[in-house]
Amino acid sequence: MKRTLLTTLAAVAFVGTYAWAQFGTNFSADILDQPTGQALAQAYAAVEANYLDEVDSEAILRGAINGMIEALDDPFSFYLEPRSAEREAEDRSGSFEGIGAVLTPLNRQTGEGVEILQVYAGGPAAGAGVQRGDIFLEVDGVDVRNKTTSDVVDLVRGPGGTIVNLLMRRPSESDPVEFAIRRDTIEIIDVTSTMIGEDVGYINIRQFGNQRVHEQLVESLAKLQLDGAEMLVLDMRDNPGGLLTQGIRVADQFLSDGDIVFQRARGVTQRIASASPSSTDIPLVVLVNENSASASEIVAGALQQNGRALVVGEATFGKGVAQSVTRLADGGQLAYTAFEWLTPARESIADGGIVPDVFAEDTRFPSTVRIDGAGLSEGQTVEIVVDGESIGTVQADESGEIEFFSTGPRPEISPIQDEAIVNLESDPALQTAIEVLRREAQAN
Repeated sequence: MKRTLLTTLAAVAFVGTYAWAQFGTNFSADILDQPTGQALAQAYAAVEANYLDEVDSEAILRGAINGMIEALDDPFSFYLEPRSAEREAEDRSGSFEGIGAVLTPLNRQTGEGVEILQVYAGGPAAGAGVQRGDIFLEVDGVDVRNKTTSDVVDLVRGPGGTIVNLLMRRPSESDPVEFAIRRDTIEIIDVTSTMIGEDVGYINIRQFGNQRVHEQLVESLAKLQLDGAEMLVLDMRDNPGGLLTQGIRVADQFLSDGDIVFQRARGVTQRIASASPSSTDIPLVVLVNENSASASEIVAGALQQNGRALVVGEATFGKGVAQSVTRLADGGQLAYTAFEWLTPARESIADGGIVPDVFAEDTRFPSTVRIDGAGLSEGQTVEIVVDGESIGTVQADESGEIEFFSTGPRPEISPIQDEAIVNLESDPALQTAIEVLRREAQAN
């Protein structure tokens, strides 16, 4: 079973248009010519004029947009409200103004509550004394105990030079901790690297969502080769995709010839990109898992089918479709599926993803454990034991029901933004990738 991906998987194509320019000035008349369109207008007018309490017109209309997208029954089409669309545009640019910390859900089942996953060295949060594990209570006086990560990010980000006041709970402290942090420009680093031994370089691309991914890759490659790297593991596990242009440039970095990707739209297939002659000539393996999707699959497929690299890991997610993105009049953003991507062999990525040359199960993180039960007395405690090891306890509620949820430890992230942390003992898939890499390098 595939691990759950973020619901807003990054699109690999961004085609910016304005709604009214795209659909023409008679679009509203076209809607009202249809009985269902008339019904929509009538329903809105009735609620706006006669609902018992005053209504939020913007919330109703945005709900209608979301309902339209949900009716497509397509997990890759979505609507972003104006603030979220603005934040995504910031992320694509490669930098934003904030505090320099990675935020993550406190409750990974409900998504509510937010804690600090990592504080970047040299950033405003680090300078103020914020630590990994600190839990958000308030941001500028707003209670955020039950807010989502996205909600808290919107509050924490702001113009550089301005102050954001945080009230945090630190597990080791009995009283809340207060911080006044001056926001600054934070660079988004999606490429991290390190050396494994004396001759193996390791590069992880977290996602392709910002316009500097290829630039960061080139910088990491140069550094690794100066440090003695003679071969390379390119790790794109859990990479959900991002900008098509960045995926193409990353694939092209290692290819001197051959096609990279084709596009199919309503039965018409065309070549989107082929390799340029110059490339980085270093023995290479690509490491993927079942959460590698979209642009990461394009890169893996291009390197595999052009004979440039062996792919090690699990069959990828199979997100072979891409979205056109329309900027809306309210500042929001509509993304809807419009294309399908094909590998150099003109095979659909959606049909099973990229199949690895060498299978290696990704066992770095324990599987999520969820247990629901009933029939107990209120207050009874149940210990959850897996293979003889206790993974926690849960207490029955007033109805005698229990709900237990465990996701295992948080991943380790370096406080140095471009530094990767690897642990070969707990990462057998990476061990396999290195073994394959050395074998292939010796054979050639």
